[in-house]
Amino acid sequence: MILFDVLFAIIIIYLFIYCIYQLFFYIKARNLDNFAYEQEINRSKVTENKRLCVLIYATSRDKNLDKLLASLNNQDYSKDNYEVHVAFQKDMNDTNAERDFALGARIHNIQNPDFFSKDKALNLLIQKLLPEKNFDAFIFLGAKRIIGEKYLYNINKTITEPGVYVGTKITMNKNKQFAKRLKQAVISSYLKYSNRTYNLVRSMFNLPFLIDGENFVITSDVLNQIGYISVEDKDIELEYTLDLASNGIKSIYSPYIITGVDIKNYNFASPSLKNKIHLFSYYFKFLFFKDLTFKEFILFCLKPNSILVIAAYIGLLSLSVSFPQHVASNFVIVLGAFLFANFLFSIFISKMTASEVFFLIFYPFCLTWQKTKLYINNLTMRSIKNSKYEEENINSATVSAVVRHGKKDINCKLDLVSEDGMKKVVFREGNRFISTDLCLRMYDAMADMTYKLKSKDLTLKVCQNCEHFSISPDGTLDCVVGKCNVSQVEICIWNGCQYFYNYNDTEEDEQ
Repeated sequence: MILFDVLFAIIIIYLFIYCIYQLFFYIKARNLDNFAYEQEINRSKVTENKRLCVLIYATSRDKNLDKLLASLNNQDYSKDNYEVHVAFQKDMNDTNAERDFALGARIHNIQNPDFFSKDKALNLLIQKLLPEKNFDAFIFLGAKRIIGEKYLYNINKTITEPGVYVGTKITMNKNKQFAKRLKQAVISSYLKYSNRTYNLVRSMFNLPFLIDGENFVITSDVLNQIGYISVEDKDIELEYTLDLASNGIKSIYSPYIITGVDIKNYNFASPSLKNKIHLFSYYFKFLFFKDLTFKEFILFCLKPNSILVIAAYIGLLSLSVSFPQHVASNFVIVLGAFLFANFLFSIFISKMTASEVFFLIFYPFCLTWQKTKLYINNLTMRSIKNSKYEEENINSATVSAVVRHGKKDINCKLDLVSEDGMKKVVFREGNRFISTDLCLRMYDAMADMTYKLKSKDLTLKVCQNCEHFSISPDGTLDCVVGKCNVSQVEICIWNGCQYFYNYNDTEEDEQ
């Protein structure tokens, strides 16, 4: 029972630290009005119209794209001072005519990508536009977002110094169904509460803010310094935010850069606990060599959400009733009072109405339900991958490949899978399946597959393993493009051709 008592003490201390951490934010939030006044003064000093570049990644499934482009085309901002570029990925069966320009935007059509992604598309545009030095800042906007006519005007006023600025969002709903209206009321209440008690306070403390990949701004000098963006999903966004912070670049929250989100498109996803722990363990060794704001953001990875806090306290309360001889009930009661007092103080600070507080109480239940649905969807996707290995999948692509056994070539399939921001390769030949471990890069996953096949006397004949291949860094972590020194064309690491040559070939022939 000693282990049980130690675990109980750790949870108690963890929740008390969480309460104290939150309390610092609530105390600081009392000066929100003064902070807002200072922000308005700083914004009023901005008179120069900066050159802005809006970058959007979209597919044929993004039906809101033209409405978004129309909104960008009708901004209360001089058209001479901004451009809109869209990286558009067509489906293979999309028969619509390609557009080079639409509603004032330049459309960059992605032709037959082997394993294209949002990050690669946007980074290719950055590599093309950044060297031209025509823009002061780059804006990354989601195709499903809704903006007002002063969106670019507010961005221009917000950029008072070089940096990264993360916008805010509001919910919108045209559906009159009761369930949709209730969902919007709950989420809107939560967003107001979160903005006043947490988001704005992080700005007041000048603390880094988690990147929103569908609404953020990077000034050109900072983008030149960091060299890339990485916003594929929430886990990748957290990694990117930490990379920025570790290089002394803070991502600051701005309440003026506003986008709307239709309630049906609201994303409840957040960085996974597994990824947070992994990143915490990776950056922990740098903890003593960085500034205080970076240390805070590293520890932020361990901050629990409302579901975990409630579940942990209910668990402690149950244990204090079931095992009173081992659990100090007084500590649990004091902790409960502390948590409740914190909540009441935060409600006072947030200046919420009674109806908003009522809807806010339902947010943990709403979040639990949405997280459950996300978890079920992920399990379903994993089940499909592990059992059927379909040729086409939202998170995977299948390519043909060749392995050599002795002097005989055998045709096979390689499934290139992206799972929660991690990469893996699955080898399929007949009824035989071999899978790699999850890796940060597809390059590493392919190398792992090469090693596993080699242990079975099989040589994977892909470009990555060829003497004539050289990788072409594109500024992203997951670089998959290189150059063939024979054909002089760009190729992906999983491609193969008649020029394949492995340095082991000569040794095997001699033997």
